[in-house]
Amino acid sequence: MRFPEFTEEWETKKLGEVATNKSEKYNPANETDFIKCIEMEHLITDTGQLLGYIDGSTSGSIKNVFNEGDVLFGKLRPYLKKYLQAPFDGVCSSEIWVLKGKNISNDFLYRIVQTKLFIDLANQSSGSKMPRADWNVVESGSFSIPTPLEQKKISSFLALLDERIQTQNKIIEQLETLIKGLSEKIFSQKIRFKEFTDEWKVKSLGEMGNTFNGLSGKTKEDFGKGIPYIQYKQIFDSAKVQIKKCGLVEIAQNENQNSVKYGDIFFTISSETPDEIGMSSVLLDEVNEMYLNSFCFGYRPFSLQVLNPLFASYLFRSSVFRNEIVKLAQGSTRYNMSKIGLMKLTISLPSSKEQITIARFLSSIDQKLQTEKNILDKYQSKKQFLLQNLFI
Repeated sequence: MRFPEFTEEWETKKLGEVATNKSEKYNPANETDFIKCIEMEHLITDTGQLLGYIDGSTSGSIKNVFNEGDVLFGKLRPYLKKYLQAPFDGVCSSEIWVLKGKNISNDFLYRIVQTKLFIDLANQSSGSKMPRADWNVVESGSFSIPTPLEQKKISSFLALLDERIQTQNKIIEQLETLIKGLSEKIFSQKIRFKEFTDEWKVKSLGEMGNTFNGLSGKTKEDFGKGIPYIQYKQIFDSAKVQIKKCGLVEIAQNENQNSVKYGDIFFTISSETPDEIGMSSVLLDEVNEMYLNSFCFGYRPFSLQVLNPLFASYLFRSSVFRNEIVKLAQGSTRYNMSKIGLMKLTISLPSSKEQITIARFLSSIDQKLQTEKNILDKYQSKKQFLLQNLFI
C-alpha cells in the first residue's frame, strides 16, 4: 500500500545507518532540580502511551537522557512491545533504549519500532527469565526507507489513527469508572430505583447454597480432549464465564466428578496477593455437560429466585463484597481462602424484582462497554494491518 502521489523506490538500509542508540548519561549527584524520569513500568504494553513518571533527581543510579521526540523502546522483555515517542525532555531507565533518527525523522523511526520486523529482531534476545534485546542484532536489520516527504505522510497518517485509539481508550476508561462507581453505590444502597422501598434482607452464603469441588484425580494426559471444563483464568478474568474459552478434559463414564450448570458461581481458591483472592465468575449459559478446574470451587444457590445469576455476577465483583472477601486471605507468600469462611459471609439482598432491575441496568452499561472494546479491537487490528502494508 502506498499513497498515490509517491512513486520513488524505497532505499534498503541497515537500521544502524539511519538510527542511533546512544544517549548521554545523567548523574543526579550533579543536579538538584526535579527531572522527569520514565521507568519500564511507566510504558504501557503495545499502546505508545505513558502511564506516569517519577523524579529522577532522587535516584542514585545513572540513567539515559532523552529529548522530546526521541523514540524510547523497552529492551527488557521486548516481546511486550513497550514503546513511546517522548513527550518531554527527561531521563529513563537503563532498560530503555533511547533511539534517534539520523537520516530519517524520529516520527518515522517511531513507526519502524512498531513493525513486526523490528519486534522480531528485538526478540532475538539474550537470557531466558529476563530476556533483553541486543542492539547489535537490531541495528543490523535491513529496513526500506522512503523519501522524507513520504516518511512524513505515513507518520502523520498513523498519528491520526493513534489519536483515535487513544480517544477510544478514554471512552472505555470512563465507562469502566462509571460502572464501578454505580455498582458501589447500588450495593451499598446509597442509591436505589425509586419504585423499590422494601428493606434488603441480610443472609449468609451458607443459608442460600452449597459449595462443590472442581475436578479431582486428573493428570496432564487427561487434558486437551474430551468434555469442556472451566479454566482458572476464565474465572479470574471475567465476572461472567466465557464458555468459548473452555479447555477440554477426558471424563470416563464411571467417574464421579461434579458437573456445573446455569447459575453456578465459581471462586478462585488461592492467589499471589490478598487483593486477588476469591475472584468470582457466574455461569450464565445453559450447558449440557461441563466441569470445573481443580484450583477453584463452585457455589450453587438453592434458588435462582432468591439469588439471580446476573445480579450475582455484579454483586460478587463489587467493592462492597470484595472488601469482605479479601479479609479471608490466609498466608504469607501465597494466599488461600477457606470455603468455611466464605460460607459465613453475609450479603444484603433486595427482592427478586429489584435484583433483576439492578442486573439489567448494570448489564446495559456493560454491553455498551463491550461495544466500545470491540471498536477498539477493530482500530488496533487496522493499525497492525497498515503497519504491515505501508512498510515495504
